[in-house]
Amino acid sequence: MKSLTGALTVLVLSLPISVLADTASALANAPSVTAQELYAAQNKGLSLYGSKDYQEASPHLMKAAQHGLKNAQATLGLMHLTGNGVERSAQLGIGWLGVAADGKAGSRIKKTYNDAIESIPKEYRLQFDKIVNAFISRYGTKAHGVRCEGYKPVGTNVKQYRCHYADSRYGDQIEDPFTTISHLDTGGSDVGSVYSSSGSSSGAASQASGYPGGGGGRR
Repeated sequence: MKSLTGALTVLVLSLPISVLADTASALANAPSVTAQELYAAQNKGLSLYGSKDYQEASPHLMKAAQHGLKNAQATLGLMHLTGNGVERSAQLGIGWLGVAADGKAGSRIKKTYNDAIESIPKEYRLQFDKIVNAFISRYGTKAHGVRCEGYKPVGTNVKQYRCHYADSRYGDQIEDPFTTISHLDTGGSDVGSVYSSSGSSSGAASQASGYPGGGGGRR
């Protein structure tokens, strides 16, 4: 037994440093979650959101949003703007909507983000731009290997986008096996109305921006 252990030790020590480094890197970068699980989380979250089960929807949407899936990001952003099932926060809401609207995204997502950012007082725009850039850097499509492709559903000229993982970093299943339908719906409300000049925001995002409006509890 000792001889076998010694032989293995010699073998490992004799491996080139580059091989050991590559192996360590591969283990460190091995996905802790698969693409299939992320697609399922997004679709589960969207379904619960559509049923107005906001609190149940939030952890599923968060899981998918943190890994670059735009419909989850946009829906989570809207939830933070309205306080449905999550903390009401202008910073988190615009952060998630901003990363969802970055690059190729549906017109509803882009419009909701634009309406929200336009409602922010000009003196705070720079701080919110920094928040959005930070979200894009950490949760954006490039950071997670997501590719979005445009298409026009039968019977409409409105261009929509279907997003999926473009490489195998989250496993071999790249294509989304589900029919992903965005439940992003402002409910007829003006997203700009979620901001007020009074009150205080909580959380790290509000501390980073200094913006006094948009704080509040869950609904």
